[in-house]
Amino acid sequence: MTAQNSPHKTPVDVENRQDSGSAMQELSEINDSANYALKGMPLLHYQHKRAAAPSPAAQNAAAFPGPINIVFAFKVFDFILQNLYSKPCKCGSTSFTPVKGHLDKVRCKECHRQTSRLSHTPFRNLRIPQWMMGWLIYESMVRHPAVLTSAEITRRLGVNEKTALLMKRRLQLMAHDMRPAFQSLIREELAEAFPQPYKLPPDGEDVRPAVAGKPVVHADTMALFSASLRANKGRKHHKNKGLTASIYLSDKLGGRQVGTLAHVMGTEKGWVQIDSISDLTANTVGPIIRKAIPRNAAIFTDEGYQWLYRVYPNHRMVNHSKKSKDKRYKMARDRWCQNGVHNQVSEGINGSLKIAMRGYRYFRPEHSNHYLMEWEFLRNLKYFGLDKIAEHIKRSDLPRRGIFDCADNGGGIRRERLLRRRERRRSRRPLRACE
Repeated sequence: MTAQNSPHKTPVDVENRQDSGSAMQELSEINDSANYALKGMPLLHYQHKRAAAPSPAAQNAAAFPGPINIVFAFKVFDFILQNLYSKPCKCGSTSFTPVKGHLDKVRCKECHRQTSRLSHTPFRNLRIPQWMMGWLIYESMVRHPAVLTSAEITRRLGVNEKTALLMKRRLQLMAHDMRPAFQSLIREELAEAFPQPYKLPPDGEDVRPAVAGKPVVHADTMALFSASLRANKGRKHHKNKGLTASIYLSDKLGGRQVGTLAHVMGTEKGWVQIDSISDLTANTVGPIIRKAIPRNAAIFTDEGYQWLYRVYPNHRMVNHSKKSKDKRYKMARDRWCQNGVHNQVSEGINGSLKIAMRGYRYFRPEHSNHYLMEWEFLRNLKYFGLDKIAEHIKRSDLPRRGIFDCADNGGGIRRERLLRRRERRRSRRPLRACE
């Protein structure tokens, strides 16, 4: 099946569309070194592992996704390096020329110093072709909210399992790097929508006219991969309560955490922010909200955030356990929405996130922040757009060497561990995130 007679849309179709996004339209043309390296390179077709001819029922989009446009994937990776990880030369110049035969190197026009485009980025010491990372980023963004697992990367690109997992780790480190930029854009959006004199009506009055057309923040918590009674060998939880009890094993089995507790914030058809937390106390969730949300913003939650009104005057809660005044019924009809205050946006994000995380089957709690932040990064990337993020990074005070410093970590695990190669390295120099 070729790209011409395939009924399914390929990356070539996306590239040639007239209504494509402005970010993809601004992808720079391949430089001389790219033309030299990619000249005559064919499209990579999917190869079925079984030697026998596949049945007609198996010839569908899932079994045969179509060819991969290597040139377009390289353009995506080149655009990300130029706009999200651009850095000046040591002499202060920002003008570079490509080095023929070396896709990862550029030469300064002023001092003629050669430098690596991949240094001080999550793609440092990249041993695979650069177009593979471009394909991974673009495919993950298009497929969102569904996830792209390392097993599928292995099948599509023909790499081994360790290489596919390392590619996922590099994408997750990129998500960690871009989070400060997303948080800054979120605070700017909320500060513009909720200026200083803004105030919601008192409790008990309808808030619909006051929040019409505004990005109201909805917050909630959810449990992923909770420990069932079968995992606890029939034992019930007595020490912990609520969602916190479902992510820990029984004390007689060690009491270790096996599930993930996620705190979700977001707006309707807008941005999201997801954090992996250990409990639901104010000391744990409070700093996360205060760092991301301006004080004057409107926040809707359930009654699990009763302490939040002390910091945010426009905080409103909905009582999901409201009883009916009619004796014929147990629960009230307005227990989901009371005077325009509801929590359905965060509930919808929870459902979408749960369905997406099923693709991984399971991941350990110490790695949960990486997978959650990757999903958050792709959602915010589709909402804000690559153009707006690149423009914000250029005009902001974010360091050009990367968001994280050497001493910082990426969600609890140091970069050296995530980027460590299991096979023998060419150099004896230890691998570090920055120099």
